[in-house]
Amino acid sequence: MIDVLIVGAGPAGTVAATVLARQGARVRIVDRARFPRDKLCGDTVNPGTLALLRRLHMADRLETRGLPVAGMIVTGADGVAVESPYPNGLQGRALVRRELDWSLLQHATAAGAEFEPCTSVRRAVVDDDVVSGVVVNDGRTIRARVVIAADGRHSTLTFGLGLARHPEHPRRWAIGAYFEGVYFENAGQRSPCGEMHVRRGGYIGVAPVPDGLTNVCLVKSWEAPDHGVASSDAAFRDPEALVRRELARDPPDASDSRCGCGRSP
Repeated sequence: MIDVLIVGAGPAGTVAATVLARQGARVRIVDRARFPRDKLCGDTVNPGTLALLRRLHMADRLETRGLPVAGMIVTGADGVAVESPYPNGLQGRALVRRELDWSLLQHATAAGAEFEPCTSVRRAVVDDDVVSGVVVNDGRTIRARVVIAADGRHSTLTFGLGLARHPEHPRRWAIGAYFEGVYFENAGQRSPCGEMHVRRGGYIGVAPVPDGLTNVCLVKSWEAPDHGVASSDAAFRDPEALVRRELARDPPDASDSRCGCGRSP
């Protein structure tokens, strides 16, 4: 029997696997995806997380490939903008989740953890009120002394055991896109900031990432049908058009605020 089974190969799962494997535990990670894989994310790592990964000697990819991020800018309606640089010269990093997760997984396997991709968990195995393993998609039962649920907000384990549930409100959709041709003013004098543009019914996050790309994430509230009118889910049938429409309706251009950031069309 293995010592620790970790469900989910995102940052939480791979960091836990690395720490445990380095201490001599027999660790196995399972994940439904094949890695490297894309994942919707804002693609930024704050200074605190970066410092933790450095202490664990797991920040090499972030250091060599990640773009420095000087802080965050938050804007509201009517031109309100607040700039919050990280204190004492601290910086975060921006790197697409595909690269970050793959790098952390490689650290886990280098430490001795096993990894099974394309392995979905169907349910937990419970003996005497203790989770002692899982049943996976090919019918196998994988048993372990300790089972860690690191499979995210749709966790099969935690939902199946009644330990988590989705709230009725608020309900939101999220869409991620990468744009070329975006510029950040004053980037020559300092690192660009991540941006969060909050509007009624949703927000848009912006962050520069390597290879000349900019991450743009739109999070928009779901609206229930009312008097026969279709819900806003219909707008998400063409996600690219929705992102462009939201950007055109209220461009998140902070070039006239203290942050000094702007972007091309």
